[in-house]
Amino acid sequence: MGSLRLTLCAGAVAAAALTPVFTPADARAGDGGVSVTPTPPAPGNDIQVRVQGCAGATGTAASEAFVADARLVGKAGVLLGETRVRSTLEPGTYHVGVTCDGFDDKVRGTFTVVGKKQQEKQRQEQKRKDEKERLRKAEEQRKRQNQQQSRRQQEQKQQKQEQRAEEPRKQPRGQQDDTAVPSAPASPVAPVHAGGGGTARLAAAEARSDGPGTRHAVIGLVLAGVAAVAVVVRGVARRGRDGTD
Repeated sequence: MGSLRLTLCAGAVAAAALTPVFTPADARAGDGGVSVTPTPPAPGNDIQVRVQGCAGATGTAASEAFVADARLVGKAGVLLGETRVRSTLEPGTYHVGVTCDGFDDKVRGTFTVVGKKQQEKQRQEQKRKDEKERLRKAEEQRKRQNQQQSRRQQEQKQQKQEQRAEEPRKQPRGQQDDTAVPSAPASPVAPVHAGGGGTARLAAAEARSDGPGTRHAVIGLVLAGVAAVAVVVRGVARRGRDGTD
């Protein structure tokens, strides 16, 4: 019985020795919660530090790559701060430790520092990418505008065709008759007498209509002649009386 108890105690001690011990700092620490802008920075660059994982609204980010610690402020969950990369720093990867919520290194992360030539090269590449993206968007916008313009022109053409089709229906009846094809001249409905009978009757009718005017003219001439003769006779008679006296 005593040997069995001793064996159990020895097993418990061995198990406790093999079990890893977690410290509060290990439980609080996390990787990948730190990022910097611009990415990647070069020696002497001003950077913005962004931290995720702090419950409070303030904190401090420290690194040997910084000229000074970055004081972080923001809302719960996301803190921001600014600092500068040392100008004498060699290119490489550097660690960042964040103190917040009353704990050191609660959030950990790394960032890469590149040389100025490499940074300039990356900037030029990024600039070319941005220009290519800008041209692509401009081309897409131009295509959309052309499609919209073509669609509007097609709609306008269709509207004009519909208006031309509706115009004859909206015109008054008289206007519709004016635009109609002229009909054939009317033909006589009764037989015409041979030998110009119709023309003779027309001439006789015109002569009858002109008759009263001719008679009036003849009567006027006769009266004028009678008046002239009367004047001559009266003049002769007066001269005869004067000679007798």
